[in-house]
Amino acid sequence: MKKKRILFYLVHPAKFHFHKLQIQLLKEKGHHVDIFINTKDILEELLINEGWHYVNLFPNSRKIKGFHVYIAAFLSLISTIFKLFKHTWGKKYDLFIGDALVYVGFLRGITSFYPTDDVLAAVPEQRVFFIPAKHIIAPRVTDIGKYKSKKISYNGYKALAHLHPNHFQPNRKKLVDRFLNAKKYFIIRCTGFGATHDLNKKGIDDQMLLRIVEILKPYGEVLISAERKIPKELQFLQTEINKNDIAHYIAHCNLFIGDSTTMCTESAILGIPTIEFDEYFYEIEQMVELEEKYNLIRCFRTHQIDECLEAIKHSVQDPNLLEIHKMKTKMILNDMIDVSSFLTWFFENYPQSFKEYQENPSIQDKFK
Repeated sequence: MKKKRILFYLVHPAKFHFHKLQIQLLKEKGHHVDIFINTKDILEELLINEGWHYVNLFPNSRKIKGFHVYIAAFLSLISTIFKLFKHTWGKKYDLFIGDALVYVGFLRGITSFYPTDDVLAAVPEQRVFFIPAKHIIAPRVTDIGKYKSKKISYNGYKALAHLHPNHFQPNRKKLVDRFLNAKKYFIIRCTGFGATHDLNKKGIDDQMLLRIVEILKPYGEVLISAERKIPKELQFLQTEINKNDIAHYIAHCNLFIGDSTTMCTESAILGIPTIEFDEYFYEIEQMVELEEKYNLIRCFRTHQIDECLEAIKHSVQDPNLLEIHKMKTKMILNDMIDVSSFLTWFFENYPQSFKEYQENPSIQDKFK
C-alpha cells in the first residue's frame, strides 16, 4: 500500500479529541501526517502533552475583535485560507482534513474532508465549509440537509472516536489526590459561548452555577471545568489537572452537569449520569437519541431552572443511578462502531475505501 501524506487542521480541542486516535494510528502505519492548529482554549497544550510536531498558524488566536461576530468570522476565514495556502505551497498531500483546508483542497484538486456532528439547521454557517468539501464526515443521526450526497455517514457519535473501549480504558490513577481519595465527586462544565453558533444561546450562568454547587457540596467533591470566568468564591473548585486526562475524570465521577453538548455526550457514553442545561440539545439529533432511546442523559432548557435543580437533587440521592447508567452504556456499544478504526481505514485506503463504502455502507460494521 502506498503511504499517504495527510494534513489535519485542528481548530478546537474537540477536533483534537476526535482525530487524536486516527492521527496516532496513521502515524503507526507509516503514513506522513502533518498538523496545523490555531490557538484555541487548551488546544496547543493538548498537542504539547502528546509530543506531536505541529504548526500554529495563529499563535495569538485567529479571532478578530472590533467587528460583529459574523463579519469577524468572514475576515478570519479569508485570513485562514491565505495562511493555509502559504504553508502548503509547494508541498504534496493526498488528503486534507478539517476546517478551511476544504477551500485549499478544492482549489488545488486535493481531496478534502470536513468532519462535523452539528445539524445544518442548527448551525447553518457550516455551509461555507460544506460547499467546497469533497466529503462531509458525520454521524448517521446528523442531518446535513441537501449536502447528504457528500456525507460519509458513520454509525456512532463523535465521542466514540476517542472513547470507544477498544482504545480508551479509564484509569483512576490519573486523578489528583482530591478526587482520587473522594468517595464521590461531581463535574460541572461551563462553556464560553463565544463561537458564531453560540450567538443568542445560553447555558449555566453564575447564579445557576452557585445553586448547583450548593446542592452538590454535601454529597461529595466538586470539580468545575470552565471556559469562562466564574465567581471568585467558586474559583477554588477549578482544580489544576492534566487536560489530556479529562476523560478519566469524567469516567470516575458520579454525576456530570454541563452546557456543552460535546462533553455531555462524552459523559453519557462513558456511563455517567448526565444532565445538560442549555439551548442546544433540542436542535441536535444525537442528544434527543441519547435522552429518548438510551435514557443516558437528561436535558433541560434554560427556562427550566427548577426542573433541572430537582433532577440534580434526585440524581445525587439515588444510590443505584451510576450502576444503572453503566449497564445502559452497553446498548450503545452494541449498536455502534469503533469510529476511529473505521476512519483510519477509510483515510489510508482512499479512494478504494470510498468505492467500497458506496457499494456497501454497512462495511463499517466490521469495525466494532
